Amino acid sequence: MKVSFAAALAVGGALIAAQAHAQPAQRLEIKVLSSPRPDLVSGGDTLVEVRTPAGVAARDVELSVNGAVVDVLKPDAERGSLVGLVSGLRNGQNALQVTATRRNGPAAAIERATLTVVNYPITGPIWSGPHLSPYECRTVESGLGPALDANCSAKTKVEYFYKSTTPPTGAARPGGASAFKPLPSGARPADVATTTTIDGKTVPYIVRVESGTINRSIYRIAVLDDPAAGASGAWKPGPGWNRRLAVTFGGGAGTQYNQGTNQAEAALSDLYLARGFAFMASTELVNQQHGNAVLQGEKLMMLKEHFIEHYGVPKWTVGNGGSDCAIQRLLITQMYPGLLDGLQPTVSFPDSTLHTADCGLLQNFFKTKTDASKWSDEKREAVEGLSKGTCASWERSFVPTMKATNAAGCALKDASLIYDPVKNPKGARCTINDMRVNIYGRDPKTGFARKPYDNVGIQYGLLGLNKGVLSVDEFLEVNEKIGGTNIDGDFTSARAVGDPIALRAVYASGLMNSGGGGLKNVPILNSRAYSDNRSDIHSRERDLTIRARLQKANGRTDNQVIWVSGAQNGGPNLAPHSLDVMTQWLDALAADPAPLSPDKVVKHKPAEATDAYWNAQGAKIKETANWDPDTGYNKTYPLHLEPRLAAGAPIANDVIKCQLKPIRWSDYKVSFTSAQQARMKAIFPNGVCDYSKPGVGMVGFKGTYQRY
Repeated sequence: MKVSFAAALAVGGALIAAQAHAQPAQRLEIKVLSSPRPDLVSGGDTLVEVRTPAGVAARDVELSVNGAVVDVLKPDAERGSLVGLVSGLRNGQNALQVTATRRNGPAAAIERATLTVVNYPITGPIWSGPHLSPYECRTVESGLGPALDANCSAKTKVEYFYKSTTPPTGAARPGGASAFKPLPSGARPADVATTTTIDGKTVPYIVRVESGTINRSIYRIAVLDDPAAGASGAWKPGPGWNRRLAVTFGGGAGTQYNQGTNQAEAALSDLYLARGFAFMASTELVNQQHGNAVLQGEKLMMLKEHFIEHYGVPKWTVGNGGSDCAIQRLLITQMYPGLLDGLQPTVSFPDSTLHTADCGLLQNFFKTKTDASKWSDEKREAVEGLSKGTCASWERSFVPTMKATNAAGCALKDASLIYDPVKNPKGARCTINDMRVNIYGRDPKTGFARKPYDNVGIQYGLLGLNKGVLSVDEFLEVNEKIGGTNIDGDFTSARAVGDPIALRAVYASGLMNSGGGGLKNVPILNSRAYSDNRSDIHSRERDLTIRARLQKANGRTDNQVIWVSGAQNGGPNLAPHSLDVMTQWLDALAADPAPLSPDKVVKHKPAEATDAYWNAQGAKIKETANWDPDTGYNKTYPLHLEPRLAAGAPIANDVIKCQLKPIRWSDYKVSFTSAQQARMKAIFPNGVCDYSKPGVGMVGFKGTYQRY
């Protein structure tokens, strides 16, 4: 629930002065500042800006909301405009009208401008479709007390923490939170540290954390603040905030029917707070909660709206986090441009649509359908593409998210609500597809979410066959026995057939990262600590797949940078360096009043923002990331594939269901006997994947800010 208006006007102009064009407007204008569009407002309030022509004094401007005059506009010198928080909006359409009187002697000219604002409840939804049900609250576990309503709302809470000069003891917590202590009331502790922000302000290292709920998510907003120096009443930004906002995203790929838990310490990121950033966290921006970027984009928009209305307009906003956190940022930026201005995806994946299910099938094959002892590590890698043990890691971590009866995945305290095909056929289904049912749609025959996964025609291990690593019989065996999964996620002897409506929806919605939408207009700095040699799912070929999709969508990739280090083997931690380079890049973009474009993004690219890798001695070597195994990049950090790339899919790996072509023996670099040819035809009676053609249902991304 939202707190009272917090006088953001005092700093709003200083935040984005370079973008505001302080010269007078040619005509009277009104717009919203806190939402990307006026039809996407929530919570009953919105921060508006009014720009007036020359010769109009602030006292001669009047704003009305639904016919009632409101006195909220205040001059903002830096922006050269009037700014104010409009409250009391009703759900649905609201008519805003601003009237300006231009005085010229005894004569007066009146100008009017109108704006229709569409407001939604703070509990949502806006565009994501009907709320997930059933749904359990977690406000008590998160320290916010009992939920106030069925949407798990809670009272807003403010706490203070400080960074101690005493080194922390015990296990470290993510973000450096273990170095923080609750700030007691009364006399200030002697061990309060100081920090110097990137703007050169040295302040006590005291952090204000606001906690509350918006759209069923539990949020935390942290910012440097000295409560002893502030006046009573609404919060006003002090010298500690550098007027930049960072948002953290959490990993995983979950199917939970609850709002998730976090604590105030989730927002205590030393990396960002020490530099003066405001830092925001939310349970719904954790992919382990609900693997649905449409929903996550809606949450981010509403959280950022709240931040702007009560803290001020940030100069720019950047995302933080890796793995499936990176998926969220890539997909949100593609689908909802303007919410994030720069991306720092670490150990990234392009999206979460393909690799998990294939690894599940392959592990089932090696465990139950063949003599595993005859499959050497080299042969298994030829089929899986990934390094030894990586596909097994995928199976352990994420194959359960495809299982409708996976009670642990549903994470409901009331297990009686969970689907059972016999006892509870209408219960909550614990699959990623069901997290996305508003996008994929329901199959009227079953009432279940449609399923896009398909592996018909895939020739698992094709590259290994052509390289001579696999024999023809081994190649035939894996493809003959691989099977598929059904709607409940159970293994089947037949291959999986994707639902055509769901297939189109994946592409049209943007849940398949196409590289398009808003991704062409943001700096992207991919970085990772190399871990392919550790059976880690975060294999580094994903960065090159992202690059291939950017190239396919935009004809260029110069807004993306790829860094790799050996941090797990003693190399440098790239996070501080990445943030400093991204700060330089985004500051330059914010200072340029030209419209945002790919050329503008690249124009302001810092010299350090180039592809590079760090060797074991910590030295940085600038070299374009590539697929050539003989380059220094790939000799130092060898690339791997994944099951579909090992089956001949393009590097973009964006084909969910392939078009088929007849088997042509000339396509293979090995010979098949007549018996093997007959077996091959029986395995692929309708043909094999033709990756020279677009995938089945592969429509273009339908557009940004879609509604479901």
